[in-house]
Amino acid sequence: MYKIADYINDAIVRTLARVTAKGRPIFLKMVYHGPKAMEELVRYDPHLVVGILGGSAGTTYDAFKLLSEARKYGARVALYGRKINNAENQLAFVRFLRWIADGEISAEEAVKAYHGVLQSLGVKPLRSLQDDMVLQTAVMSYGGNGTTISLPAKGKADAKKTPNAEPDFATMTAAEKVAYQKQRWDRILGG
Repeated sequence: MYKIADYINDAIVRTLARVTAKGRPIFLKMVYHGPKAMEELVRYDPHLVVGILGGSAGTTYDAFKLLSEARKYGARVALYGRKINNAENQLAFVRFLRWIADGEISAEEAVKAYHGVLQSLGVKPLRSLQDDMVLQTAVMSYGGNGTTISLPAKGKADAKKTPNAEPDFATMTAAEKVAYQKQRWDRILGG
């Protein structure tokens, strides 16, 4: 079975494994493929700032919930174009994104507060609050069975001793990371 998130993470890891620390990027902008894929990538290189793309405009809740979910699993930045450009008030929209990214407010609270700001400014929203609280785009439908999978906390996984356990990428050398990803990819492709 073809798994796009596994393939993309594998391609990123293989590419980064060949780059020295001095030449490595400090930032990565990518599509959010769900909790497992995000956690895996963030744990691979804790120095890498992983950011998510926004996709189509959708509702305010789409934008805020996507950032909220990605943040839970390690994303540290959201790079939204159309979501910000299509907002009724870009400055307020970005302010709420910042608060969500900092963990100061939930996505649901942010949508309600954003509508409150629009009302106080006398700006007519594109959608009613009820309609704006609906997930409209497929960006949160990243596949799977709806079960959240969390990786073990740092230091609790030892891939050398426990089969099928996630390794602690932070303590692995570049060569060990490459070997792990090669074995993983061989399992995926059946090679």
